[in-house]
Amino acid sequence: MQISENFFGHYKEFVVVPKEEKEEGMEEVFVPEDYASHYILTFSLYDSCISSWKEADKFHVNAENSLKKVVAQLNAKKKSLVRLELLEIDDEITYFVLALSWKEGNNNEQNMRGRIQVFLEKDFSTDLLIGETWYQLIGAKGKFERRLFTYTMEKYEPRSAGSYED
Repeated sequence: MQISENFFGHYKEFVVVPKEEKEEGMEEVFVPEDYASHYILTFSLYDSCISSWKEADKFHVNAENSLKKVVAQLNAKKKSLVRLELLEIDDEITYFVLALSWKEGNNNEQNMRGRIQVFLEKDFSTDLLIGETWYQLIGAKGKFERRLFTYTMEKYEPRSAGSYED
């Protein structure tokens, strides 16, 4: 049996762009009310080989760009659960700050922190460690323990409109 040249001539009728592909590159609008919990996370490298983020260039790592890339990828992949936002990274310091908003509410704060910790260590750290080659920024102890960061997690309670100080 021979297939004619025009067998797939009307293929365009069957093209359906996957939903994730259509939305790629479009920044989702952040609506705080859609999330049950908000945290401010401050990260520093565990067993660091650098004394400031500008030194990461020596290891062919652009810390800010790779952080933004991982944050965007995780936001797209986990949008039904979590949203990250890079708040601060400065070439002269050795830490960075992220905002994390979690959709599912949990009355037990300890359980909530445990779930966030698993997300940070399984997804976020792994994507930076392996995907963005941040393993180069930590020493032998960090590599042996497969630990990229130390971090603090503070629950964020937004101020009411009338409580801002001038």
